[in-house]
Amino acid sequence: MTRIVTAGASPSIQKTIFFRLLELGGVNRSGAFRLDASGKAVNAARVLHQLAPGSCVNVSPLGEENSALFLSLADNDALPVVSVSIPGRTRFCYTLLEPSSGRTTELVVDEVAVAGNYQSYADSFIKKVSDSIQGAQALLIAGSRPEFWPEDLYPRMAAVARSAGIVFMADYRGKDLLATLSESVPSIIKINDSEFCETFACPAQLNDERLEWEIAERSREFNTIFVVTRGTRATIAAKRGTVYTKAVPGVRVQNTIGCGDAFSAGFLHSFVATGSLEAALDIGTDCAARNAAVNRPGSILPEKDTNERQ
Repeated sequence: MTRIVTAGASPSIQKTIFFRLLELGGVNRSGAFRLDASGKAVNAARVLHQLAPGSCVNVSPLGEENSALFLSLADNDALPVVSVSIPGRTRFCYTLLEPSSGRTTELVVDEVAVAGNYQSYADSFIKKVSDSIQGAQALLIAGSRPEFWPEDLYPRMAAVARSAGIVFMADYRGKDLLATLSESVPSIIKINDSEFCETFACPAQLNDERLEWEIAERSREFNTIFVVTRGTRATIAAKRGTVYTKAVPGVRVQNTIGCGDAFSAGFLHSFVATGSLEAALDIGTDCAARNAAVNRPGSILPEKDTNERQ
């Protein structure tokens, strides 16, 4: 069986809250809500598990004050999590859904870091990633790196994947991606269009033709695959200078949170199995659309939302 490991420094406990209509500056009373273990790497792991049960494990640093809650939520999804205990609390994120309009509002509440040297925690995190990828075919590193982590955290993880000779997908941006590219070029770089332009200093709001050219040039420069998602607009990918595009189907949107993570999961799952960029774009796009059509973040299954509460 294919085995894929996901890891990221920004796990979260996601509270998804349902409103008839949000009014800024007013009193808003919610209907139901649900809690989920979340964050980009965790969402991708859940989708990978839904695609092929038992095929994925997630490695996450969890704040010791609320790690039990996070792990119990992950256990609800039968999602294996290898945890690294760190001081403080895992952050909460709040999704405010208005089902009648399909509008999604996201509130990210970063927990204040407990003062201290996180080098030893980084060493433990990387060691658990290294141990987890033994026998795996791929590693996905996804999500931002909070400032309290050492700046070389993601490049060191990338080096572990390179040493293991496995497929490595990077779903993060900015200086962390540039630092990784200087040492261990990922097999696949997946980011959205604004992240791409921010990271590679492109002019904002490029037209499609110029954006395709920029993506193709970066894929040629680094001799790798770039995949750039653009919300409801066609995804643009490039492999060593050759451009591919994939249209995004229209869906009745329930929750857009986790769509990019579902795309990463579907793309990587297919790419590891087939080696085909075009097939991977098809599966990634389908997973993102299926995620948008359900309430749970990072899910492609239309099952009853058992975590919802009145």
